[in-house]
Amino acid sequence: MLEQTAEVVAVVPGGARVQAVESSGCGTCGGHGCSTRRIAELFRRTPQGFLVDSSLPLTPGDRVIVGIEEGRVLFGAIRAYGLPLLAMLGGALLMAAFMPGDGPAVAGLLVGGVAGWALGRSGRAERPRVLRHENDTVSIRLKPYV
Repeated sequence: MLEQTAEVVAVVPGGARVQAVESSGCGTCGGHGCSTRRIAELFRRTPQGFLVDSSLPLTPGDRVIVGIEEGRVLFGAIRAYGLPLLAMLGGALLMAAFMPGDGPAVAGLLVGGVAGWALGRSGRAERPRVLRHENDTVSIRLKPYV
């Protein structure tokens, strides 16, 4: 499962709008001045909010851990990029088979691309969900080895 810390911006029915909490650099030095941190500051984007599903009681300002299954990310990428690409190629090949020439192939490519895009956008994509509040992490205490 892929997890990310986020801050609740607003509560909506069935979920919440959250904003990802970005770490500075890789975290090895704790963000105290390595070059990776400085480079990350140069390319920092404005934070983007996104919707997540939640069954937990949330209030704006809460810090939560959101997650999504790894396989769902791959499925979403295939649906968003692979399906339109395959439809474009299929449309171009189909039109070229029935009507030789570049013009019909380009028309088939465009029609296939639009159809693939529409199929990729249809249906509801799985949203990440709130797994727990940030301070609800479980700590494991190990016995000292003697």
